[in-house]
Amino acid sequence: MEKLKTILFDLDGTLIDHFTVIYRCFEHTMQKLDRPVPTYEAIKRAVGGSMENTIRQFVDDDDSHAEAVRIYRAYFSKIFLEDITILPGVEWLLPELKSRGIQLALFTNKQGVASRAICVHTGLDQHFDRMFGSLDTPYRKPDCEFSQHVLTELGASPESTCMVGDSPWDIATAQNIGMTCFCVATGTHRAEELQAAGADAVFADFFELGQIGFGIEPTPVTAS
Repeated sequence: MEKLKTILFDLDGTLIDHFTVIYRCFEHTMQKLDRPVPTYEAIKRAVGGSMENTIRQFVDDDDSHAEAVRIYRAYFSKIFLEDITILPGVEWLLPELKSRGIQLALFTNKQGVASRAICVHTGLDQHFDRMFGSLDTPYRKPDCEFSQHVLTELGASPESTCMVGDSPWDIATAQNIGMTCFCVATGTHRAEELQAAGADAVFADFFELGQIGFGIEPTPVTAS
């Protein structure tokens, strides 16, 4: 905590559970393409790199993939503010970190416009100094160029920045530029997988992240 000045947070599976909407979009897309609908678990396991990459795991020929992306985006734009759940401990830890003078930013492969709208809708935006997502730049996590853009915009250095996420993409993002990476096992991957992928530490949820990772004790009322 002494050298920590900036924390970057992933969105899906880290701050919010948005998988019901994601699954509904996949279900709609695959039905429109007259293809079998993958299971909820199969889609959840595939999420992390980007929506386009996730779709390619189920629709790999280029013409159909382009059409699938078009269908998905159109439907997502209609329902993306539905079925959003803020994950346990998030609404406690973010203001606690902010009150300690730490710069907080959103750093996600979800489209930037949608991500910012979700944060405004849920009230999470009040905790962030900046919010960055895909299509804000030509890059995506774990591209070093995307991380460098974010750090430059924030006036931050890798040595004093921590990435908080829920997937190997977040770990690679941190490793590729020399940041610490803390993971929470609330999203797409189990704790054992995150540890094997090289996370600096893995926590059950944001309460554990705050207590063990950042040394902040939740009040009994908040924790209950």
